[in-house]
Amino acid sequence: MKANIKGILRKLSLVQKFSMAVIFLIFIIMVVVNTLIITYQRSALRTEMDNNHLVVVRNLAKDAVEPLIFKDPLRLDEMVRITAHAPGCMYVGIVDHNERIVANTNRKLLGQTLPADIRKYTDLVINRGKEYIRDISEDDVKEILIPVKAGYEVVGMVFVGFSKESTEGVIEHNLKGLKNHILLISGIVMVIGIWGSFGLARLLTTPMKKLKEKMELVQAGNLDAEVPNDYLLNCWEVLDCEAKECPAYGKKRCWTVSGTMCYGGLQGDVFEKICDCKNCIVYKESCGDEIGELIEVFNQMIKKLKDSIEELEETGKEKTRLEKLSALGEMSMTVAHEIKNPLNAIRGAVSYLQNNFKGEVLKEFLSIIEEETKRLNEIVTSFLRFSKPVPLHLEVSDMNKVIRETVELVRQEATENNVEVIMSLDERIPPFKFDTQQLKQALLNIIVNSLDATKAGDTIKINTEIFDSKVLVVIKDTGMGMSEEIVSEIFKPFFSTKTRGSGLGLACVERIVKDHKGNISVKSEIGKGTEFIITLPVWN
Repeated sequence: MKANIKGILRKLSLVQKFSMAVIFLIFIIMVVVNTLIITYQRSALRTEMDNNHLVVVRNLAKDAVEPLIFKDPLRLDEMVRITAHAPGCMYVGIVDHNERIVANTNRKLLGQTLPADIRKYTDLVINRGKEYIRDISEDDVKEILIPVKAGYEVVGMVFVGFSKESTEGVIEHNLKGLKNHILLISGIVMVIGIWGSFGLARLLTTPMKKLKEKMELVQAGNLDAEVPNDYLLNCWEVLDCEAKECPAYGKKRCWTVSGTMCYGGLQGDVFEKICDCKNCIVYKESCGDEIGELIEVFNQMIKKLKDSIEELEETGKEKTRLEKLSALGEMSMTVAHEIKNPLNAIRGAVSYLQNNFKGEVLKEFLSIIEEETKRLNEIVTSFLRFSKPVPLHLEVSDMNKVIRETVELVRQEATENNVEVIMSLDERIPPFKFDTQQLKQALLNIIVNSLDATKAGDTIKINTEIFDSKVLVVIKDTGMGMSEEIVSEIFKPFFSTKTRGSGLGLACVERIVKDHKGNISVKSEIGKGTEFIITLPVWN
């Protein structure tokens, strides 16, 4: 039986289980409350009936004083018959001070002495003037004995028997209407409870259902499954915060941002500050109840999982790229070394011919050979530089100063090509550690590429900015731009859109930036120009 109940419960939905639990609870409460009400009312009615019986007998004892003194049997008989009409009354009797029955509902007992079972109480009632109530179990009767007093003198006694069964019947009859009303009210409450339980169940389980649907999407491999939250608050609005330099300013879910500046203090990592955030009004109002907090935790968990997977994929790609570059570097170094010696021999032979032989045609061809030999030597040198990168030499330097010095190296060429170079440098950038020569080489490669892509009248803008302990360097030109296909390939070694060149310039730029734990990205559109964005951490 127990196993069957468990099997049935497992097949029910969460809404049905919750509704059944609420309905069962309401049913139990209604049964308990109704039982208490009826029990209390029955007890109150029984007490009231007992008091009424006592009052009736007392009134009879009071009214019987004069007829007993003047020995008026007709009046006493009338009084007995009237009293016998009281609810539940079985018999009524009046005795004088000699314990002789002078009035009774059973006239056969008139003139007789009291029965033995009553006579033993006469001393208490008649002689001492006390009231006495006794239960006659075998007859299911409650008998009340009251002395009849004329002043302080007892002149007789009245005794009245009430049927307990009849009394209970009167009580149950009076309770019948109450039970009907309680049953009606209970039915109304149950209907309202059933309707309310299903409504409340849906209210509570709807977010859980959405969470379940999103979890199924995650199970299917969709990590973009976020449960929407329409109650998210902006911390700077709720807290009336004007700290615009705070990394959470202008963002939602401030509890997921590290290094926030709440209440004038600098907070740490997300995992360090989450306990404080849970006590913040922004978090409480945004999450709402425990289910809302569970949904927010789920959203952050999925976001963290997605970021971790992306980071893992990027790490895998980076590992593959480095392995390829390593193999390519070794091959390039071997080839470069093998080519460099013949090139030096060719340059030596050209120099000898130029010094010992004359002739315009010979001079022209020797010049071509020398120029191409120099170009080949530069390509071989770039191969060697790429295949065997120089370790970083970190020193505290001024980034803006390095940019100005690099621009001065190409200022003359830019002026000759009628290309304007505009610098907008953030003077708030503090000096920090980086390899001055390598970053200068990387910036120079990008600017030279921008010069090659621009024409007369174009501009090259170089901007710097500091935010969240990082330096941003943006180099943007208004040149010819590139297609998406080319943008996706430009950082690959030996890829070039130029007819001359090794195709290693931007590959070296990317390597230098990544060696500095930074990041480089590019945006370009044909006919509108190209934008290189370098992000570097500030190392002290």
